[in-house]
Amino acid sequence: MKNLEQRAADLGFELPDGTPVAKLSIIITLYFKEGYTAGKKLKIIDCFGKFNDEFGAHLNGLLQDSYKLLTSESLEEAFTKIRSSSGNERCELHLTSASSTKEAADYGISVLNSREVHEDSDRSYIKLVLPRDFIASDEGLTTYRTWVKYLCNQVEAEHGYGGLSTALPFDYDVYMPIEYELAQKYTGLDVDSMPHSLASELIDHIKGVNWQTIVGNSFIANLGGEPALRQKLSSRSDIDFVNYDNGLIIQAGEYPQLGAEGRDDLDAYIAVNKILKPLRIPEPDQIHHYSPHGICFEEESTKQWYARFDQE
Repeated sequence: MKNLEQRAADLGFELPDGTPVAKLSIIITLYFKEGYTAGKKLKIIDCFGKFNDEFGAHLNGLLQDSYKLLTSESLEEAFTKIRSSSGNERCELHLTSASSTKEAADYGISVLNSREVHEDSDRSYIKLVLPRDFIASDEGLTTYRTWVKYLCNQVEAEHGYGGLSTALPFDYDVYMPIEYELAQKYTGLDVDSMPHSLASELIDHIKGVNWQTIVGNSFIANLGGEPALRQKLSSRSDIDFVNYDNGLIIQAGEYPQLGAEGRDDLDAYIAVNKILKPLRIPEPDQIHHYSPHGICFEEESTKQWYARFDQE
């Protein structure tokens, strides 16, 4: 954590007027089935209610169709819209500490569900964002890990990841070149500005490995089962396993690593990646779409990023 704090200032960007547009964050992103069902929507509402109860003092806004101030009334209106939605209506909701769509948030929770008409050809996602220093204390680390397991159980996560990432504004298109530049420099950063874009790719595959990698039972079975998976990593004392109702949370090291060249030890990430690589998207679509504002991920650099832990 000391090395992380020393370099954190290099991973944040502000506009000349002081508006933050990129922040180093701790994230949790999970993909799950049947987000269009009434039961799963109620679980999602529970997640948002719990997040508001715990972090409401930091939250300013709500985004559902448009940005508005977060109040008890606006939140209940958003929940009512989700409850009353049909199976073929997309339910998107964000709670955020940002004061506008132009500002990167310290705290946030987001969801976008799949449609019933797509059945098993699409996935829903839920994502949580916390400040980089949230896990610096034992209490914060415990809270983070509790949230990971809680969210996994609530949505019956198929797979996902948790760790360091660059938080961008809702209006993220302009700032994708910043995300690209930082991801080239810091291997441990997850590129996660558009988790929705992977929803149709992540049916039979996972995105990859980070500090925490969430793997559901169906994927674990493809690797020979949980005992075999644990055995393959049993020689490493720095890899931790936590069961949730539908699978495993695999943690590579006590704290996440930025992956700065020559200064961070990514051996645990590499070891987990070696075992889970068969589950990874074999031919991923490029992470970013075209941007006139600078260099972003294109086809070749996307392949290189997915393969960043592919070493002995």
